[in-house]
Amino acid sequence: MDPTIAPILFMGFLVAIGLTGYELRAATEPPACPECGHCRQVAEVRRQREAELREWYARRSGLGEREDDDRRAR
Repeated sequence: MDPTIAPILFMGFLVAIGLTGYELRAATEPPACPECGHCRQVAEVRRQREAELREWYARRSGLGEREDDDRRAR
């Protein structure tokens, strides 16, 4: 085998590994469509849950709403 082909094959192998990981991640998530009422409801529940988790983390970390603001108090 010609040694100049080895880097090309290695890069192809890395790309294949990356694509496989992307496909596996996409396969584990359920399909969602923007038109279906059920999918919209699932997306809304997910958004609410993420908002609750952000709020819980902020309270746990001692961050208030005003502390997240980058503007200086006058």
